[in-house]
Amino acid sequence: MAGPSARGDPGFYPERQPAREPPFDWLAGEIGFRAQQAFARTLSAPASLAGDVERHAARFRATPLAGQVPELRYRLRRDGLAGDRLAECFGLYLAAMPVAAEPPSPDALTGAAALVAGGIVDIGDARARWHALALAATAFALCGVPVHLYAASEVRAVAAAELLRAPLAALGLGAAAVTGAMSGAQRRVAYGAAVTCGTHRVLGFDYLRDRLQLGRRLRPMQSRLERLSGDTTAGANLLHLSGLHCALVEDADQVLLDDARQPLTISADAETSAERLPYEQALELAKSLETGIDYVVEEGRLRLAARGQQRVAQLSLLLGGLWAARQQREELVSGALAALQLLERGRDYDVAQGMLQLPAPAPGQAPVPEPLQRFLEVKEDLSFGGRRDVLARLPVPLFFRRYLRLAGCCADARGLEAEFWSAFGLRSARAGWPPATPPSTIHGFLGSAQRRAAILEAVRAAGARGQAVVVALRTGAEAAALAGEMQQAGMRFGVLRGGVSPEDRAAYAALDRPGEVALSLHPAQRGVARSANGEVPLHLVVAEALESARQVVQAARAYAAASCEQFFALEDEGFDAALGALGRRLARNGQHDGALASAAAVRAFSSAQRAFERAARRGRREQQAREQTMDELLAFSGRPE
Repeated sequence: MAGPSARGDPGFYPERQPAREPPFDWLAGEIGFRAQQAFARTLSAPASLAGDVERHAARFRATPLAGQVPELRYRLRRDGLAGDRLAECFGLYLAAMPVAAEPPSPDALTGAAALVAGGIVDIGDARARWHALALAATAFALCGVPVHLYAASEVRAVAAAELLRAPLAALGLGAAAVTGAMSGAQRRVAYGAAVTCGTHRVLGFDYLRDRLQLGRRLRPMQSRLERLSGDTTAGANLLHLSGLHCALVEDADQVLLDDARQPLTISADAETSAERLPYEQALELAKSLETGIDYVVEEGRLRLAARGQQRVAQLSLLLGGLWAARQQREELVSGALAALQLLERGRDYDVAQGMLQLPAPAPGQAPVPEPLQRFLEVKEDLSFGGRRDVLARLPVPLFFRRYLRLAGCCADARGLEAEFWSAFGLRSARAGWPPATPPSTIHGFLGSAQRRAAILEAVRAAGARGQAVVVALRTGAEAAALAGEMQQAGMRFGVLRGGVSPEDRAAYAALDRPGEVALSLHPAQRGVARSANGEVPLHLVVAEALESARQVVQAARAYAAASCEQFFALEDEGFDAALGALGRRLARNGQHDGALASAAAVRAFSSAQRAFERAARRGRREQQAREQTMDELLAFSGRPE
């Protein structure tokens, strides 16, 4: 196992190297996956595990905890993380927990052991799920393996670091969170902790930035030779993720599947000095020419005179390159003169937020040619061209597959087993019972206006029952439309965006009062963990169909909803293609005043939901196939990013 010594070497970046699996190994893996899913998906807790953990915890409580770590780490590195040594790690975490904290349940211990072995574990109880992650992270940290704990939102990542900080500190270890607002120096400190918590966007981008800094200095021997030769600049600006040793993923269904479509991309202005230089030179040459002698302006058009042509030839004689060609140099200088003499800022163009703003051309009028736009950008000292080059690009699944150890947990992975296996090579198992879901009622309508009116009535009815209400929305357009109608109806509401702004905190705190309403903009629910023990019950209203039924369950679990209603309209986005002409005709049968009959609404919604989920799975498979093809095409040039 790689220990802390790896952290000090900026070129030592251990990670899994991509390689095509031999056909026999692939077939054996497929057979093992099918057999495990059919016969061993439900984990059985070893009868002795809980007893062994408690026995070790009682022994550790009688001694200074931090003093136990060096000797245990030695044995872990010598003999591996298994058997009684794993129980010792769990016992050490249990001894380091605050006295008043609830100890891990048997399901949490079983799930933690499965996480250490690698794979996806679905645990229904949220507290047991967190304990499993914390136990696995502690076990790896005790081995000296740097751990990256991924959460679905920055709010959850910061909360995870706070929960881990006290028990790990008692063991002489550290936990820290990395957020997008942190400086490079702050991130370096956070990455030096035994467990670093963050989102895949933040840690993934930092990984790409480190690789851009390292270039080809990724081999340990080459990095050490550079340091011995006196090259100390190699790691000066690195964030020091210390490689991709171990990733533990909370809410793995959201992070590894739902968020895996958008690749990690670092881009920069496409401008280069070589591209900008001819325009700068032409502007300088144009400024040396005299109006009426070297060039003339006639009816809004500019023309170089004979003397101007001679002066341009003389002044550009030493520039070489494209300036040696008469037609090119005269076109460049003419364009520079037009930018200087014919186009005026505030009349013909403007500058806003560092960008060139050109008015839309009138009917029959040609737009401003691109070379002339480049001259205006150089004239106003703006970013050249407005184009961006992709410096690094890495698909999210490939990023996670590079970890030497990868595991995750979620509330329910049923139906996702094949995707986890095909995309990451991870088998799924269950520890404990599936999570309970609140009862849900489905309402269907012909049009969006009728749907919104019904949502307002449902919100009023829930408030009259003394419930707080969260209205879950998927798109910004629908959120704006519904918010406008609620304002016209005189209804007060807050807005939840999943952040830590004062507005978010106020809207979240208000849910502890009966009749309060909050609009939840997807994916705000990821930053929420409302307790189900509150005095005020909460009613969840899903205002538009989500990508999968799993996301509705996630929102209900995040807000601890006691009941749920889902609303949809046949004219909503995607329903036409999902239902087809026959499905829409059947759904309309029995409708009254724009409201679909209850049974027809359930059938239509279920059919559309299945179509949405199939499309999402198909999209993820197609993306994976495209990535595989791109990897093969770029294999000759090295790493795909």
